[in-house]
Amino acid sequence: MTINLDDLKQELCKTFCRNVGVAAHAENEAAIHLPLVGRDGDYLTVYASEETGGWKLSDKGITMMRLSYENDLDRLLTGGRERLYKTVLKETGLEEDGGEIFTVVPANGLIGGLFTIGQGLIRIEDMGLWTRGRVESAFYDDLREIIEGVVPEDARVESYAVPGVPDSANYPVDYMIKTPGKPLYVFGVLNKDKARLATIILQHLSKHAPSFDSMVVYADMDDISASDSRRLMVAANDVVPSIQDRDAIEQKIRHRREAA
Repeated sequence: MTINLDDLKQELCKTFCRNVGVAAHAENEAAIHLPLVGRDGDYLTVYASEETGGWKLSDKGITMMRLSYENDLDRLLTGGRERLYKTVLKETGLEEDGGEIFTVVPANGLIGGLFTIGQGLIRIEDMGLWTRGRVESAFYDDLREIIEGVVPEDARVESYAVPGVPDSANYPVDYMIKTPGKPLYVFGVLNKDKARLATIILQHLSKHAPSFDSMVVYADMDDISASDSRRLMVAANDVVPSIQDRDAIEQKIRHRREAA
């Protein structure tokens, strides 16, 4: 049996329209209730107001208010979670101002804009589920992806124990990268605990391992105390302040792999 695509499209349009509520909210503004459910079980409401040549679609700060019921926003929007939050905004084309999340779309982009902001708000509400472990996993997944993108499989080793080093299993290197000269040891640093551990490992290797170069990639250097960062910078050959500096990470690795 062949599907009648026109009939299917009409049925989808009718069903969607039946589940969208529209009500006056303020002067020149409408509240649009979407058939999308947030974590608290409430349907999403987007507030639409006419702009020159288009529409402003906003949550009126409700998303952040909902998050504040379960979380301290000052703590939630820091470090890795803040980076994930900014990533969601960037990927969905949304902006944030004083807790209000919004987007501006052209006059003929209203429907697409509603889907976009709806998707973004649902993802942002899920920040309440972003545990420390999930944030840590996201950072190390990003670092792995960057390294795998510039270093062939046969030229890298993850969780590397340096041969000949006393108790080497307790002093692992996040990534060993082969180069024409000295090997490059890369460490990902998410928090102060990893900064201190990486410092200890590098100090141990500098005493017992053959000559090597080292590079530290921070999730965000600003999250680490100045004293911890100073000790690590003394121990490492090179530092990238943020995992967001992808081009810098790739360039530094390529430079060492291409050096004669």
